[in-house]
Amino acid sequence: MHANLPALRTAIDGLRRIGVDGWLCAGDVVGYGPHPHECIETIAELGVVCVAGNHDLIAVGALDDGGAGPLARRSLRWTRNVLRVEHRAWLAALPRSIDGTDFVLAHGAPADPREYVRDRSRARELLEDLPGPDVRALVLGHTHRSWVCTTGATLVRAHDGRRDVTVRPDPGGPVLVNPGAVGQSRNLERRPLVRFAVVDTDRNEVRLRAEPYDPTATLRALRAVGLPAVVQRRPRPWRYVRRHARRAGAPRP
Repeated sequence: MHANLPALRTAIDGLRRIGVDGWLCAGDVVGYGPHPHECIETIAELGVVCVAGNHDLIAVGALDDGGAGPLARRSLRWTRNVLRVEHRAWLAALPRSIDGTDFVLAHGAPADPREYVRDRSRARELLEDLPGPDVRALVLGHTHRSWVCTTGATLVRAHDGRRDVTVRPDPGGPVLVNPGAVGQSRNLERRPLVRFAVVDTDRNEVRLRAEPYDPTATLRALRAVGLPAVVQRRPRPWRYVRRHARRAGAPRP
């Protein structure tokens, strides 16, 4: 969610309309965005099962910032400086992966929060290495891209502009699910979309969902704390970001 409260609220509202039994977060609660405290408190109150992303780990000093870009490093310096003691402790307590009854949850990969899992070959390796036959889903984040891969190596991506994609996993086999990014889109969209996923074990289907949200409040908050508006959205359609940055009074990147 990358500390983007309006985007997080949009995702929660969308999931509540659908109706879900539980909540998972594949990490990166903080970093880039201007609302680390509010996002931590929101998902803690909701009872979300959450793992640490690389940005969360860097923010609390559990991982170095090697490999992070200049925008990420700048926003993480700000995040480290403003984190409250209780929120720092909450982030520090997040596990790097969780083996649930019927799911495995991690950020990049179960063994490495920095690994980008992007292709069917690596997805199949991870699915074959899951801890038991009862595991139905491996849920990952990090790439900021929505996609699903089945044990039969069927790979489905939610391409730019597609807001509702349904995938039926192979019967009896686990599926890798990357819901995409709630708070920092990296799709080329005319309007920023909040992306999330629903794993329906009763119907044996995965739904990749996307909902539009108004980024104005996030852009204003970025300006207020001295962060560039461009961190809210990558890759950036420059005219869109600059137009909305000027409208919100935010500095150009």
